[in-house]
Amino acid sequence: MVKFESLLIIPHSLFNEAYKEKGLMNASNPDDKVPVVACLGEVLVDFIAEEKSSRDSVASFRKYPGGAPANVAVGITRLGVTCGFIGKVGADTFGEFLRTSLKENGVNIEGIVKTREAPTALAFVNLSKTGERHFLFYRDPCADILLTEDDLPQDWLRKIKYLHVGGVSLTRNPSRQTTLRAIEIAQKNGAIITFDPNLRLDLWSGGLQECQKILQKVLAKTDIFLPSQHELLLIMDTEQIDDALSRAHELGPHTICLKCGADGSQISTMIAKGKYDQFSQKAFNVNVVDTTGAGDGFNAGLIVGLAKGMNIQEAVRQGTAVASLVITKIGAMTALPTEQDLSQFLIKMKAD
Repeated sequence: MVKFESLLIIPHSLFNEAYKEKGLMNASNPDDKVPVVACLGEVLVDFIAEEKSSRDSVASFRKYPGGAPANVAVGITRLGVTCGFIGKVGADTFGEFLRTSLKENGVNIEGIVKTREAPTALAFVNLSKTGERHFLFYRDPCADILLTEDDLPQDWLRKIKYLHVGGVSLTRNPSRQTTLRAIEIAQKNGAIITFDPNLRLDLWSGGLQECQKILQKVLAKTDIFLPSQHELLLIMDTEQIDDALSRAHELGPHTICLKCGADGSQISTMIAKGKYDQFSQKAFNVNVVDTTGAGDGFNAGLIVGLAKGMNIQEAVRQGTAVASLVITKIGAMTALPTEQDLSQFLIKMKAD
């Protein structure tokens, strides 16, 4: 684990001042038909094993709504900030299940398009005895990859305050070009772009080299980058975290939140060329049941914290708390906490 020499201890750093100037803290939309945040990408059905075992030995799987950007969208709405989802599902039972699940969780689904050209994507997830995940995807072809520029809700992209995207929609066209176009429109109109690579190399037909090329291109348009340590090293093609951080900052992101699992997170904000505000956030000690969706929970908690006016330390702590609550339950979307759940957990952690 990298140990930063300097700590960010000023309640309102340059990071926060920049957000204030953009009007993105305590964010709301005067147009109540447009959410504060939009998440773009895949929404799929997770079939999660009902026992911790190898995939060959699992007797049964249970159906859950999933997909990293969709999980983030639900996490955001449960924490009290309006969020819409942009994506594509099949005109099938699974697609309707997902639309209903998002809507019931308060997500605006007007940005979800249905298609008969391909089915809704599926993922089978089995858990090791320590709760770590192993995936088997059924998504070639699948509906979410068919998202086109014509499917984009232009009014949202011109008025939202935050756009969150993931790496799966960048694995191939037309969703790759559609994602890049959505980022371009939203950023041009003042939105903050948050990006989680959610790296799944087996979904990239061109392998690691293609993945690096495309994701580095996206980083040039990213404000807040949300990788794991492993993802950062792979994308930046280096074995040193400090070197990877420096390279990533030079491409574009002013803030990088490294998600480090049980070690918590490490945050680096560029304040000038070669100069950074940096700090670490320890993980909370909880009973791990299923790590599925932990990173998505962190993303949701962080974005909501910033949108509600928290400084970066407070937002990161909130993201860490949300992730901690997620891993105490089975599933990703279904494990995301409400505002009340989060408040009670933070009170308990403070007391402990």
